Parts: sequence; C-alpha cells; structure tokens
Amino acid sequence: MDSIVEEGGATGKGAPAAVDASRRKFMHRMYNLGLALWAGAAMGTGGYVVGRYIWPRPEGSTTGGERSASFPLAQLDEQPMVKLLVEGQPVGVVRVGPDVYALGLVCTHLGCLVGWNPEARQMVCPCHASRFEVTGQVAQGPAPAPLKRYEARISGDTVVVT
Repeated sequence: MDSIVEEGGATGKGAPAAVDASRRKFMHRMYNLGLALWAGAAMGTGGYVVGRYIWPRPEGSTTGGERSASFPLAQLDEQPMVKLLVEGQPVGVVRVGPDVYALGLVCTHLGCLVGWNPEARQMVCPCHASRFEVTGQVAQGPAPAPLKRYEARISGDTVVVT
C-alpha cells in the first residue's frame, strides 16, 4: 500500500514518492536537453546549408582540380558550348567568329548554372533570367557582378583554357 496517496498528500512511508518524483523530474530534464541539442544541431546544419546557397564562395576560392584544360577545336563546331572543369569550377567555352571565350558558368546572383544562347550570343541564367555578354559583363540583371573570365586560346587545332 506504499503507492497509495492519502488525502493529506503523504504516502505510507513518504520516501518512495519523493524518489519517483525526482527520477521523473530528472528524466524529463534529460529528455528536454536531448531535444534541445537535436534542435540546435538541426538549426545549425540548416543555417549552414542556407548560408552557402545565399552567399556563394568568395572569388578566388577553388575546390581543387586542374589549373588548365584543353579540347579539340573541332568540338566547338559540333556543339555551341563546351563545358569543362578548371580548378574545380564549371567553365563554358564558346566560339564567336574567330575568337573563343571561356566564362565561369556560375551565375553571380544566386549560383545557378548559366547556359549559352547562340542566337542572342549571351549566357543566360535559367533561374532569374540574368543575361551576360560573351565577355562576361552583365547585360541584364538581377546578377550584381560579371561572370568570371578565363583565358582561352587556340593552339593549332586545340583550345587551351587556363
């Protein structure tokens, strides 16, 4: 009959109810602490992911990879834009007349990958309709800065991008 509580609030012996109450309080606090730690970790991870999406890597930071790339010049006759990785960054190479241009494919607005529009001779962002000239300069916003430019040259029958 130790577990029966009388009207006065006391138990038969008094000690087991106090132990049960403190154990319950302790377990409740541990549960809340675990929940708070989990929520904090989830918010921190989510904040990092959202932050990387909104604020892309600073100019000049690389993810590794080759410092230059090359491909046959004939490939530009077969397709309007050749895509490469230079220092871990996506680069598009296009040919306009006798000249070749190499531009970073990451839009300076929110980091979407731009594509080449051969009729307009511009790079176009599919996310928010930013347009860039073949030199990388912004032709139409909301992009705040030009695309990164790479050096591209024709060496014999090969295009070299650095």
